[in-house]
Amino acid sequence: MSSTDYIIDVTEENFNSHVVEASYTTPVLVDFWATWCGPCQSLIPIVTKLAEQYQGQFILAKVDIDEQQQLAAQFAVRSVPTVKLVKQGQVVDEFMGVIPETEIRAILDRHIERESDRQLQAALLLHQQGETEQAITQIQSAMQQDADNLRLPVQLLQLLVQENRVQEAEELLKALPRELRSSDEVKGIETRLQFLSEAESAPDLPILQQQVNDAPKDCAARHQLAALYITQADYAQALEQLLEIVRLDRKFEDDIGRKDMLKVFDILGDKHELVTTYRQKMSRLLY
Repeated sequence: MSSTDYIIDVTEENFNSHVVEASYTTPVLVDFWATWCGPCQSLIPIVTKLAEQYQGQFILAKVDIDEQQQLAAQFAVRSVPTVKLVKQGQVVDEFMGVIPETEIRAILDRHIERESDRQLQAALLLHQQGETEQAITQIQSAMQQDADNLRLPVQLLQLLVQENRVQEAEELLKALPRELRSSDEVKGIETRLQFLSEAESAPDLPILQQQVNDAPKDCAARHQLAALYITQADYAQALEQLLEIVRLDRKFEDDIGRKDMLKVFDILGDKHELVTTYRQKMSRLLY
């Protein structure tokens, strides 16, 4: 397939066949641009380069809004560049202006199925069936074959954390690209990894529970207990322990009770009922 097969100029006459119908088999990135638009001239080389690198995994369809005013109106294009990703006949993603190449790649990769994605799904099925070691090996193999698929290291990191393989997870985390490491998903995994590291040196759960029962003001034991609860995804118990640390001693390890509560909130997300409940409890305690 030559570049002319997946980089095309679109008109009203061929839009239905080249964009709508084509999108049922291949995602189509529609770039609305204009010759007088400076940012458009900056964006075109970026999306053209990506189209050439992806080798037909998506089609780049360029629409000159001055020549194709009806198409621009149909898609409510108010400024250029405006870029819309069409899949299965529908707009599934879009952006305006010039954004970094890494962000455009992320948009594309959300909607383009790759062979490594099929390998990933097979690996996750193995994990669900209890064959986690085999699943990890399969994802690592897929990463060697397709280093550009950033979904692979994220899922691998998730599995390593679930399996308490702290050192391997920490090494993988350090190797992730900066933009991926700053994503909300990876930051949440990183937070769980931090708690997992803290829990590694902690006594067993029943021992810690007894320590806290015997010495209710022992904030260090409570903090270890909270970390253990977090590694077991028992967030209600963890938040209760952290809230008690806030009540007992705000100065303990530089207000770590409150700070770790905020980290748990990030893991759960703002809409989680535990977040709503414990934000209110913390606010009442602090203010």
